[in-house]
Amino acid sequence: MKKIALAAAALLISVSAMAGNNHNLPFVSFGVKAGYTTNQSKIDYKTIVNAESIKRNASGFNAGIVARVDFPLLPLYVQGELLYDWGKYKDVSLTGLKPMSVTTNNFSVPVMVGVGIGSSNFVKVRANAGPVFNLVSTAKFSDMENIADLENMFRKQTVTWTAGIGVDLFNIMVDVRYNGVFSKKEISNIRDLASVNTKPTSWTFTIGYLF
Repeated sequence: MKKIALAAAALLISVSAMAGNNHNLPFVSFGVKAGYTTNQSKIDYKTIVNAESIKRNASGFNAGIVARVDFPLLPLYVQGELLYDWGKYKDVSLTGLKPMSVTTNNFSVPVMVGVGIGSSNFVKVRANAGPVFNLVSTAKFSDMENIADLENMFRKQTVTWTAGIGVDLFNIMVDVRYNGVFSKKEISNIRDLASVNTKPTSWTFTIGYLF
């Protein structure tokens, strides 16, 4: 993963240097962003006698850096980001376990392909989508006696996906995205629970600035 990140950074620097000498080559810009995240996890679990399902929401924030490569001859761009996400689920209560809160921390690298769907001299409307590579993901429970394997239920999967729309107003970026997963996580034989699986999704609302 480190080698891939270093190679991507070297490529961006090289392209940026060449773009300064040729206006037909891709143009690279860098920026920062921050915003609000709302997460939702649908948790399906089974006990020895029945099966139940609950939904829990979490609120949090995200912040990070952005690198965007625009292609002058096409309405396309590629955007990579390095983001930190923090979130907290409250009152997670499964049969057989005490109610608890769950705090999550995640470092991720979204890599998106986008297209301009409308623009003027000062405003650009765009849409983008792509994979998200989750580098570090942790989950901490308020009741440490409950935990063990359940922590893995709230950690993000290695590769997820994101899609959304955005608006550029001069150098200001405003984005709304939906973040999903490719499959559910499942863990079996946890204390009084026969099995637990979850499928976390989220919406992010961010504002940023391109230098």
